[in-house]
This record gives sequence, C-alpha cells and structure tokens, in this order.
Amino acid sequence: MPPNLNVSRAAPGAPFFRYSVAMKRLWFALFAASLLGACGTVATPASSTPRTAGELLGAPTSLQVSGRSVRADAAPVLAGDTFRVRVKVQASRAPLPPLTVTGVYVVTEDGVWRAGRTRSGEAGCAAQSCVQGTGEGAASGLRAGDGVQVVVSLKDAGGRTMWLRDPQASIK
Repeated sequence: MPPNLNVSRAAPGAPFFRYSVAMKRLWFALFAASLLGACGTVATPASSTPRTAGELLGAPTSLQVSGRSVRADAAPVLAGDTFRVRVKVQASRAPLPPLTVTGVYVVTEDGVWRAGRTRSGEAGCAAQSCVQGTGEGAASGLRAGDGVQVVVSLKDAGGRTMWLRDPQASIK
C-alpha cells in the first residue's frame, strides 16, 4: 500500500496538498533560516575557515548583531615588503556589541592574501563605538592602487565566528 501523502480532492483553485502541522513547521523553519542567512546573522563554526576567494566574497557587507547594523571599513597600506590592513568595524549606533577581530583576508585579482599576524583593539575609537583590527604580513605580489575586497573574521562574546566584508578598498 502506498504511503499516505495526505492528498485531498479539492475544488478547482484550492491547494492540491493539505500540509500537516509538522510539514508547515518545517517550511517555516526553512524560511526563517533563509532570512537569517540573508541578514548575515548566521554564524559559522570557528573551525570553518574560508579557503577560496569565492567563499570570502560570499561574506556579507553588513551584519545584524544585537539589533545593530555592523559594517567594516578597511585601509590597506603597502610599505616596502610589508602589507598592513587596518579594519574599523562600526555599529549603526553605540554601543557596539563585544566583538574581536580574529583574522584579516584580502581578495585580489590574483587570489587571497591572509594576514600572518592579527591584532584587535578599541584604540582610535570613540567610547564603545567601534573595534579595530590590524592584519599584516608579506606583501608578495601586491601593488599600490589595486582595488581589493577585505574580509574580517569576528568573534562575539559567545564565541561565535562571523564574517564581514568591505567590498571597496584600494591599496595605498
């Protein structure tokens, strides 16, 4: 005997399937998860480090954290053989939820540059309005004037890792 699909013979124009309560809950959960993903609030596990430019370019340009919109502003600078990227992460309004910059990545036309060292702090920020991270490393193949996209990994007070991207930066 075939499984019961809960199919009804309804009048023309009526829905063909009558969904059970469990099925409606499943659809609602999938819909809610897709909305959260679109807002950039779904955190990735700490172990899931992006490996490709495509994964990094998929990072959102703004996040909703504790009811505040958070954005990144990057300033990449080339100084001899050293490449330094300072990223300021700001909320739409103070106070900024507790965040720490844990990684800095730069997507160029030649590939992905990853900071060898990353520092995070609030120096240069007004009281609880932003957090700054600085990544630095070898400048291998980077040129002043190149347009790049900078992606930072952030960790919140609960230990969740989030990704945030500045879509327009130029190496100075």
